[in-house]
Amino acid sequence: MFKFKSSVGWNFPPNNDGQENGLNDPGIETFKDRPLTSLAREILQNSSDAADPGSGKPVEVHFKLLEIQKSEFPGQVAFAKTLRACGDFWQDKKTKDFFDRAHQLLSQDVIRVLKISDFNTTGLTIGPKGDRTSDWYKLTKSVGVSDKNAGKLGSFGIGKHAPFACSDLRTVFYGTKDKSGATAFQGVAKLVSHKLDGGVTQGPGYFGIKKGNLPVLDFDSLPSTFQRKRVGADVYVMGFHDFDDWEANVIKSVIESFFVAVHDGSLIVRVGSTLVNDTSLAKLIQKYYSEPDSRFLADEYYKVLTSSEASVHSEEDFNGYGPIELRILESKDFKKRVAMFRRSGMKIFDKGHFQTPLRFAGVLTVKGEKFDGLLRSIEPPSHDDWQPERAANVAEARKLLSSLYAWMREKVRELAGTESAEELDAEGLSQFLPDDLEDSPKGTPQETEDLQEEPAAQLDMRIRATPPASVAAPADSSSDPDSDGDESGEVEGTGEGGDGSHNESDGGTNGSGGGTGSFGGPDPSKRIELTRLRVYCSDPAAGVYRFMFEPKSGDASHLRIFIVGEVGTEPAALASYSLNGGPQTEGNTKGFIGPLSIPKGTRATLDVALETPLRCALGVTAYAD
Repeated sequence: MFKFKSSVGWNFPPNNDGQENGLNDPGIETFKDRPLTSLAREILQNSSDAADPGSGKPVEVHFKLLEIQKSEFPGQVAFAKTLRACGDFWQDKKTKDFFDRAHQLLSQDVIRVLKISDFNTTGLTIGPKGDRTSDWYKLTKSVGVSDKNAGKLGSFGIGKHAPFACSDLRTVFYGTKDKSGATAFQGVAKLVSHKLDGGVTQGPGYFGIKKGNLPVLDFDSLPSTFQRKRVGADVYVMGFHDFDDWEANVIKSVIESFFVAVHDGSLIVRVGSTLVNDTSLAKLIQKYYSEPDSRFLADEYYKVLTSSEASVHSEEDFNGYGPIELRILESKDFKKRVAMFRRSGMKIFDKGHFQTPLRFAGVLTVKGEKFDGLLRSIEPPSHDDWQPERAANVAEARKLLSSLYAWMREKVRELAGTESAEELDAEGLSQFLPDDLEDSPKGTPQETEDLQEEPAAQLDMRIRATPPASVAAPADSSSDPDSDGDESGEVEGTGEGGDGSHNESDGGTNGSGGGTGSFGGPDPSKRIELTRLRVYCSDPAAGVYRFMFEPKSGDASHLRIFIVGEVGTEPAALASYSLNGGPQTEGNTKGFIGPLSIPKGTRATLDVALETPLRCALGVTAYAD
């Protein structure tokens, strides 16, 4: 067994009759839902933040699984006694079970350790004894403290808890050699309060020089496993959990969150024997993304970065906050998502809810230092969202995000404008109705059919069914920068039978509408619900649209066709219409059709020709006699 000096060992400071620490550490719990993903993201962001600009080389990070003898675990005997004391102090089953397992693990001959090392970084500055501003002190002694400058990823001082979420011993050792040649080694255990020498301790404990809880500064006094020759930092996750296929999960997390940094050559990662760099990235994406997975989209984003057909949009000074860049690539297999990056190089989240029939993928990079600093300030500890409520000036953050998302939607619409007539973008309807309902937590996709009379290529508009009483007017998306208008409720008059404040504005209820036959205008009290509604433009040049629907709540005798605009609706001036392939009937300027006979539950096909050929979004309401 390796012997340390008597002054070196484990120390759990007394709590001096203060707060007791239980097993549910808030920092660790933050990362328990996705421990491997969080581990990779937090480690790589810290190493990226510590890049040595003078090295002229990319940051390199290695993940390596070790198996060490229990005798190599620093202070193993004393630590085993501490685990037993922790289990004895607490009565709840969860805590007792955890420490029983931890004690059993530490009693085994071999212990799993994940060693994570970075290179071409500055290492962790150690500073003189008691220097509270040093990187080392902040890593080992502080919680919720970070003073990283703009452009850096970490900003909460909470990410350091991620390795503990992967340790069955809740214990991590750190080692570093900084650019001055100084070295340091120390262990941190986030356990629970327990009895020690008649008093109660705090939960966190430290391995090092016991007096003052200081690091060991001489690497020669350590087992060879923990020594380091090159400048950089090491993280040792002790009792690394036996995850299923940990290497594959870490590799996918690296690719997913840092594909831009890997692609541009600023980051290299080795996971076990697998090297992830700009050369291997394409093959690894092909290997790990061979099966579709809605959680991982780096395969699409990589095509955006490498395709010569991608559209590139940029602003040199977006709203006075510096440059931004958006790359977009269209493909029928893409999921309509944009990877959102700050200038620091880690993907923050996938932006969705773009209301367009165009299938695409995009990569947005905020390059301006001022913009980057604001976004950094509104990220949660997990760095996976932008939340304007966290800003010092909430109104400013909301306005800026709203402007950014609006700019992105505009660029997507520009790309959609180049699409063929068969993939008509229902302009205006996009602000009310999500196109990709399968990605939305609200609504259920409409049932679709394979009908022989339909053209091979068409726009399938799937409508959410909502009872009339629950319909809300479209919300002002500018009040919520995350909504993109996709939380604004259902589109009324498009087959769902709701009331809708914006589809009866032409005064049709007063009998002056002038419909065909005996129909003078709709009676709102006789509105009936339509289901299985589909609308598409069958002949753009002639302004011919096809409606396919089924009356659900009664027999339909009259219909009203209207145009959905950006701020409301207006009657559709009809040149003619034909029901179920029947004869052409002259239309009218009010969009009224009837009398008709469409029994409840019967599938109907209606073809309408507009007086003036338009590319527009059309809606329909139905009425009984």
